[in-house]
Amino acid sequence: MVEFRHLKTLTALRDAGSLVEAAERVHLTQSALSHQIKDLEERLNCSLFIRKTKPISFTAAGKRLLSLADELLPMIRNAERDIARLAGGEVGRLNICIECHSCFDWLMPTIDHFRQNWPEVEMDLSTGFSFQPYRP
Repeated sequence: MVEFRHLKTLTALRDAGSLVEAAERVHLTQSALSHQIKDLEERLNCSLFIRKTKPISFTAAGKRLLSLADELLPMIRNAERDIARLAGGEVGRLNICIECHSCFDWLMPTIDHFRQNWPEVEMDLSTGFSFQPYRP
């Protein structure tokens, strides 16, 4: 099974161009990195790159995993960033309910200003008349 660390290792190997530099980027020794790659190749029953080539040349299987890594790693980074913001209270939802349409003259520019400063906060704007507080 391919793990997150394998994808990070392969992209580091591609970006660094050598095992030594890739190992530094993922904070492993060169030996540990080599063992990790060898373990993955054994799991997949195929080679991921051609040894003793400079720059490193990836096989079709290696290129496929790199393609996967290029898709998944940014998604994971974005999710981690979003979760950190949620944990820190930087994101959320703002519910606004207005009764009169004359409020739109000042409210819409205010909402635009709010969105510029807090783009992570989702906004719901509804019109209506109610004495009941909003309860999600």
